[in-house]
Amino acid sequence: MKKKKNALKENPMMGSKKNKKIKVNNVVSDDENEIKRFIFIILGIAIIMGIIYGVTELVASKKDDDAVEVVKGSINYDKVSVGTLLNRPYDEYYVLVYDSESKEAVKYSAMMTTYKEKDEEDSLKIYYCDLGNSLNKKYYNVNEDNKSNKKAQKVEDFDFGDLTLLHIKDGKVSEYIEDYKTIQEKLK
Repeated sequence: MKKKKNALKENPMMGSKKNKKIKVNNVVSDDENEIKRFIFIILGIAIIMGIIYGVTELVASKKDDDAVEVVKGSINYDKVSVGTLLNRPYDEYYVLVYDSESKEAVKYSAMMTTYKEKDEEDSLKIYYCDLGNSLNKKYYNVNEDNKSNKKAQKVEDFDFGDLTLLHIKDGKVSEYIEDYKTIQEKLK
């Protein structure tokens, strides 16, 4: 019997009530640690998801602030391209051709507006052709000598300077005027 008691003293894992409690406490302690880790992982994931959601909302709301307002468009029936200036629905009309980005553009536009406001029966319809438009740029001083083609009767032959007034009759150019003062007199 003495041997059994000594064996119990030497081997702490066998038979002692204190050792059993420690062993039970260690198992409970490991389970508690697993539960705590699980809770921390769940909380970490929730926090990361919350941050991602917040950043996404912030970016989305910023995009809404930068949104472009869509405005209903309108058609300007007084503006033509070089390709369509010979086929307007009138038998006789004027086409004022100039670059809307030039220094003198305001002066040319005012001259055209003044002419359009006339209430005379003999005044012709007037159109405007912008040489600054990408469709019309190839007709703006194409020649090597920077001179316009005053004899042009087809669209392919047009070559305009800074300011030109065309008088169109029955789909053909009847007058080709480039002098500002002469144009001003014609549109009075």
